[in-house]
Amino acid sequence: MKLQNLWSAKGIAIGAAALLALSGCGSDGGSEATGTADADGVITVKLGVVGPMTGPASLYYEYMDQDLLAFADDFEEQYGVRFDVVAEDDQASPEETARAVSKLINEEGVQAILGPPLSGNSLQVADTVQRSQVPWLLAGPNADEIINYDVQPNWAFQTNFTNQQIMSILGERLWANDAKVGIVYSADGFGQSNLDQLTAWADANGKELSVEETIQPGAADANATIKRMKDAGVESVFMGITQGSDTATVTRAIEQGGFDPDTIMTTGTILTNYKDVAEPSQWEKIQIVDPRNFLEGGDKWVLDQVQEETGEAPAIPTNNISTYAMLDIYAQAVQAVGDANDKEAVRQAMEDIETVHIGPDLTIESPFSSDDHKLYTDDPTTWFTYGFDEDFELVNLGTAADCVDGC
Repeated sequence: MKLQNLWSAKGIAIGAAALLALSGCGSDGGSEATGTADADGVITVKLGVVGPMTGPASLYYEYMDQDLLAFADDFEEQYGVRFDVVAEDDQASPEETARAVSKLINEEGVQAILGPPLSGNSLQVADTVQRSQVPWLLAGPNADEIINYDVQPNWAFQTNFTNQQIMSILGERLWANDAKVGIVYSADGFGQSNLDQLTAWADANGKELSVEETIQPGAADANATIKRMKDAGVESVFMGITQGSDTATVTRAIEQGGFDPDTIMTTGTILTNYKDVAEPSQWEKIQIVDPRNFLEGGDKWVLDQVQEETGEAPAIPTNNISTYAMLDIYAQAVQAVGDANDKEAVRQAMEDIETVHIGPDLTIESPFSSDDHKLYTDDPTTWFTYGFDEDFELVNLGTAADCVDGC
């Protein structure tokens, strides 16, 4: 059972030296990442980090970098585990992801891999990582297909919610009162997985997805897409879109086209780069659901610490939180085993973990089993529904269960 309780943790204080040590530039030839305890009892792990350090999707690398900068001392203090980061830029390209992962495993000899953060790129390398038997830390991707539970023991762990989980929450909301539902989804792995899972939920529950529209990353407008939805009489819209800027393209078209659906839902990806390219009138009806409490408790603490310690706003708040949880899980497992080189024992310790810590006052108890490496459940009473005020600040509207018929 996955339960949330209280946990007390010591605060952290990160200095300039730690920031430089974890700048994401990779390790040098003098790395002390032996994976075993040094004279001070600290275990230094060679952690491979892969993601788009450059290019239009760079925010999806930045959140991992921010957490490694902000919380390095925290995990060393709590668990005696230090991360020696070897970073590879995959430029959000599946081909580059394959190259980067191969290099990290075969040339760098990393003891674990964090990333890639995008679902399509993770799907590209899933079989490779599983065969390589390296603990795989998936703090960003949502696609259920990444983890094939027919492969046992399984080496991948997800600390973000999955598309199946969010669709089980959103399905009830979107089709409330037998509404006519349409989806706009990104032409990438994330968007396709959203479509697949929403369609699967609809089929399983006797519902019909009336309109399916796709948007190419960086599309200049979505006016034709929205006109088709309006003409079809769509009453509930779901936007399964990777980039906030592409979400803005859709909501701008909704406003320009005079389309006024009763419900507009999307995911936490809207928190990335949406506000700077949208207007308050375009987001006033949008709502998201998420299992994390962004406004109080341990989840908020993580976001506040990122802001304080790095001097930057969290790049992708949902994923900043899930990265913290993932690093906590892995660091605990390494501490329990005492040797990061014993990857099978570390993997098993992750699977058997009793308590996941998120900040100073939030825990999730015993989340994993051999056929469930997902941190969250799809219980609507544990998910939150959020809207936005005129400044694009989140407003907690109640639980997902409370808001089935609207909030």
